[in-house]
Amino acid sequence: MSSLAAEGGLAPAGAAYAPTEVSNVPLRRVLKGALHPPLRDPYFWAIQGSVLALTALHLWLDEAKVIHEVSLISLPVALLFIPITYAALRFGLHGSAATALWATVLWVPNLVIHGRHGDASVDLVSLVLVDAVALVVGQRIEREGIAKSAADQAAHAQRLSEARYRQLFASTGAPILVFDPSGRTIDVNPAAWALFGPSVLDRTCEQLLHLTPQDLVSPKGSSRVALRAGGSQYEFRCITSVAEADKRRQIQVLLQDVTAERRAWRDAQEFAAALLAAQEEERARIAREIHDDPLQRLLGVARRLELFTTSAKLEAAAAERISGLRQELLTTSRTLRDLAQGLRPPALEHLGLAAALQGLISDEEERSPWGPRLEMSVHGTKVRLRPECELGLYRIAQEALNNAVVHGKPENIRLELAFWESSVRMTVWNDGGSFDPEATPAQSHLGLRGMRERASLLGGKLEIYSSQESGTTILVYLPIRSGNVSI
Repeated sequence: MSSLAAEGGLAPAGAAYAPTEVSNVPLRRVLKGALHPPLRDPYFWAIQGSVLALTALHLWLDEAKVIHEVSLISLPVALLFIPITYAALRFGLHGSAATALWATVLWVPNLVIHGRHGDASVDLVSLVLVDAVALVVGQRIEREGIAKSAADQAAHAQRLSEARYRQLFASTGAPILVFDPSGRTIDVNPAAWALFGPSVLDRTCEQLLHLTPQDLVSPKGSSRVALRAGGSQYEFRCITSVAEADKRRQIQVLLQDVTAERRAWRDAQEFAAALLAAQEEERARIAREIHDDPLQRLLGVARRLELFTTSAKLEAAAAERISGLRQELLTTSRTLRDLAQGLRPPALEHLGLAAALQGLISDEEERSPWGPRLEMSVHGTKVRLRPECELGLYRIAQEALNNAVVHGKPENIRLELAFWESSVRMTVWNDGGSFDPEATPAQSHLGLRGMRERASLLGGKLEIYSSQESGTTILVYLPIRSGNVSI
């Protein structure tokens, strides 16, 4: 039987309860028991009657002067050891102490009478010894009784806990497997039996879960496994616990079915990816339409105005007005061109990520000549990534720069792009105002959520650090895999 408790606070089944040591029983608890003699027990009163009989025997011997030898006169006192010891063995300290007190009270007349006939010191010393034995032996027996009672309660609690655990172990709908340190299966519940079949006890954890015992107990080990059973594919989260049972180490693994959860997560990821792809397609379409129609029309009108001004004989005031209109058309054309390039930067497609980011920095400098000081650096050997990877990193940098300029009001912004052997790292730092990166979604800026979502969809990771002393840093790590590199 497994010694590992499932979640819910049950004590481990089969776990050893440490017995209560006799020396650990507090003296106050012992003395408290001594103040409550077993008055309702007939054996207790039989013992008190024997003490009374011995006292009467001693009194008769003294009065009748039948025996004058001191050793024989003290014999009834020594015989008190018998009832007092029996009281200690049967009732503990609360029996022996009451019996010793009763004997002492009854023996006072004997001491007085014996004192008139001679020296009562022998009886007094014997009585003191009897009382001492009653206390010492009674205390020891009392401690052992309390310890035994505590051990019995612990054993009872252990049996109840083991029964509750076994009931939970058998009735839970999640598969539970128990392995020994070598990975051999030693126990399963009915749910695991139904999942893996009757041969489950003949297989190891590597055969069942494709994990070694070290993988199961390691904090860095895999916590999720994919299994195929009954023609269907399942995904489980492994919840592992380790305990000692009968001096043996056991590993219990509870398999939590996350198939539906993982399917829902993948569906959400695919939906988010499709939504971003549709968004980028729409941006590209709008950029093409802006470039092909309104932008070209505006440039055409500007050229015709220029030709009209040079060919026609106009007054100076009219020529100046037409020239002003032409400049406004050219300014509007540049604005539309910048808008189209922002929607779909041509440099990203033709020159790569580094060149597109440098263009982004340059555009920001032209747009805000009195704004923050912008710098960019590139490290490592440049590689072309898949279009969606480059576009995702570009959008993250675009959002980070915009947030810094609009919300942070920094004096300096620095963008770094580093190509490593196994990953690409992009860093956007500014020395503007700080904010709480761990703010709840209702409080956080939507742009931050969008950046995190883009990084996650690319298989990367985005980290944000912000403080008043060091400014705000946004780090993006994107692993370089064969699927991410453009060939």
